[in-house]
Amino acid sequence: MTEILKTDALIFGGGVAGLWLLNRLRNAGYQAWLFEQDRLGTGQSIASQGMIHGGIKYALGGKLTSATTAIADMPAHWKKCLAGEGDVDLRGCNLLSENYYMWPRNSIRSRLNAFLGSKALEAKVSAVDKSQYPDFFRDKIPGPLYKLQDIVLDVPSLLTTLSDAQPSSIFKIDWQQASLKPDANGGIACLELNSGQHIEAQQYIFCCGAGAEPLMKQFGLGITQMQRRPLRMVMVKHTFTDPLYVHCVSDRLSMTPEVTITSHRNSAGEPVWYLGGELAEEGANQTDEELIDTARSKLSAMFPWCDFQHAQWDTLAIDRAEQQQADGKRPDDISIASQNNLMVCWPTKLTLAPNLANQILRQMQDKQILGGQYAATLPPASLERPLIAPTPWEQL
Repeated sequence: MTEILKTDALIFGGGVAGLWLLNRLRNAGYQAWLFEQDRLGTGQSIASQGMIHGGIKYALGGKLTSATTAIADMPAHWKKCLAGEGDVDLRGCNLLSENYYMWPRNSIRSRLNAFLGSKALEAKVSAVDKSQYPDFFRDKIPGPLYKLQDIVLDVPSLLTTLSDAQPSSIFKIDWQQASLKPDANGGIACLELNSGQHIEAQQYIFCCGAGAEPLMKQFGLGITQMQRRPLRMVMVKHTFTDPLYVHCVSDRLSMTPEVTITSHRNSAGEPVWYLGGELAEEGANQTDEELIDTARSKLSAMFPWCDFQHAQWDTLAIDRAEQQQADGKRPDDISIASQNNLMVCWPTKLTLAPNLANQILRQMQDKQILGGQYAATLPPASLERPLIAPTPWEQL
């Protein structure tokens, strides 16, 4: 006999976006369950540098774009949540750095880029007095150096905090043992489990990045087209004791820093730099060897006081999934495509996960999908809870 379970929302995808949305909906009184086919954070979330930034990297050269405007207030939002005062409680999440820096190096052009960017977001950027330089830079660079309002989070800790807040609402799904059944209106009728349970929801939400594409194709849910923008990050395991969180501004009039560096530690406590920015974007078209040679050359020129002779290097390919844009470039803001009772969502970046959840909540309310319309239903007991994905630098 078929057992029918009913809930307000089913979320597919256990990255930061999906987990944040789960917390946001349940905090607002909705019944919501989340399903993840792999480990929580697998893919774009665990590959993130953990930066919660306010858009200065998109304002280099002094031009305020719509991307800058969309993201400008996000660090303040996240800081409230870290203090337990926001719409999602992040107390217990590990904060890697309360400060992020922008360094224009020594060329006139890179200094101009950084200066114009700092003026474009003047209230959120401040010049650092040399006596206050972080240890890594003190007495080693002539300046200038700017401090941003941005912060850096430990992504595994963030995933753990978000998932631990909803322990009975997160499940591992095996698509060999489950299927989505389309309805006659281009939406979803139910999630059918081979155990004999059918789960019906008022709203189905794909927050699974590139994983949404096969689901849409498999079940005939062709809401929207997806684009992929590849990156190839670089990891450097080293012996430097001072952590580093900095955008190194390019000599070119570019909207992206030449290299963006965050500091992490593997499970053995060994320090690792994780490199993004233009280096990672251009690295998508290079071999591993070419990219590592480029990264080694750049870092040696930037930081001549550092010895990379015994450093260990590796790369990580990332396939960023986003709603398709006419020009193929990065979307400026979050994206939500809707059809009947289905939404396909992309936050575009870690920082905007709260904005995505808030907009989904508003759209559900606009459709008169309100929390508490169903009597409390026990979730499927046969499914396991997924683990947290390992960090990329564990492979070094």
